[in-house]
Amino acid sequence: MNTLLTQEDIEELESLSEGYFYDILQYIQNFISEGISEGRFNREEAEHDLEIALWVSYACNNIDEYEYYYMSYQWLSDVEDLAQGCGVWYYRYSCALMYCGKLKQALRYAEKGVKEDPEYPWGWLQLAKLRSHFGDKEGALAANESGLCLVPGDYEFLRQKDEIERDCTLEQLLNHYIYEDEDRDLQAGILDNTEKLSAIAGVVVDKDKLRQIKSSLHLTNWAADLPYCSCLFPYEGRMITAVFEMNEAAVSKLDLTWLMDTADSLPELVRLQQKEKGQSLAQIIFYRNQSIELVFGNNGSSAISPALQKKKCI
Repeated sequence: MNTLLTQEDIEELESLSEGYFYDILQYIQNFISEGISEGRFNREEAEHDLEIALWVSYACNNIDEYEYYYMSYQWLSDVEDLAQGCGVWYYRYSCALMYCGKLKQALRYAEKGVKEDPEYPWGWLQLAKLRSHFGDKEGALAANESGLCLVPGDYEFLRQKDEIERDCTLEQLLNHYIYEDEDRDLQAGILDNTEKLSAIAGVVVDKDKLRQIKSSLHLTNWAADLPYCSCLFPYEGRMITAVFEMNEAAVSKLDLTWLMDTADSLPELVRLQQKEKGQSLAQIIFYRNQSIELVFGNNGSSAISPALQKKKCI
C-alpha cells in the first residue's frame, strides 16, 4: 500500500493495537505534525492516505464513543476513492456510519464491501446485522453463514446467528464484546456497560419520540448530526440556541419528563447563575448524562458553540 507511514511507523502502531487506542491517535497526530513541520508532506496528503485513515478508524471505532465514530467516518470518507477492494475500509466505514445513526448508508456500504472483498469475514458479520435490522432475516442469516464459513466456530458469528433467529433488535445485536469471556461477563452484569449503551443509543432513531420531544419543547430550525443537533428554543418571549451534544438517535432516547422539567425550571436556574454572569441567556446545552450547561452573552448573543463546529481532528 502506498502510504506516508514508514515500516517503522507501522510496526510501532501495531505494537499499540492491543488496547492502546488513544496512543495510536496520539502517535498519528505527532507523525502528521512533525511531517508537516519538516516539509515532508502537507495536511491534505496526510488526510488522503488510506493506511493512515485505517489506523485512525481502527482506534476510533474501538474507543466506542459517538464522537470517535464520527471522527472515523470523516477520515474514511476522505479516502473512499482509494478503498477499492479493501474489505477493511468498507467494514470500518459501515460501522462508523452505523454508530452515527446513518443506517441506510451503513447497509449500502456493507453490501458493497462483501462484493469488493468477499474473503474478509467481518464484512459479512456487519452485513448480517444490518440486513436483520431492515427486515431481511433470510439474507441476514445467509450473510452470517458466509462469514462463519471463513472463520468456522467463531463465537461472534455463532452468537449472532442465534440472536438473528430470535429476531433480536440491532441494539441487542450490538450489546456485546468480541471475546467470549468478556461478553459473558457483560451479559451477566459483571462488567459495567454504561459507555457501551451510550454508544448504542446513537444508532437507531426513535422517530415518534423525537417528534414528541421537538413538539413538546417547541423546537424550531432543527439541524441534525453535525456532529451534534442544534435548534432554536423558546425562552421568555425570544428564541435562544439549544445544542444537544449528541446525534438524533441519542436525542430520541432522552427522558421527556426530564426535558420538560428542565424547561420549566429554566427561569430559576438562569436567575441563580445570572448573579455571577451578569449577562443574558444565549444558549442551553443538553448532555447525554441528563445535565445541562447555560451559556450567557451580551444582549443574548454568544459565539458559535464548539459543539457546532464540525472539525476533523485527532
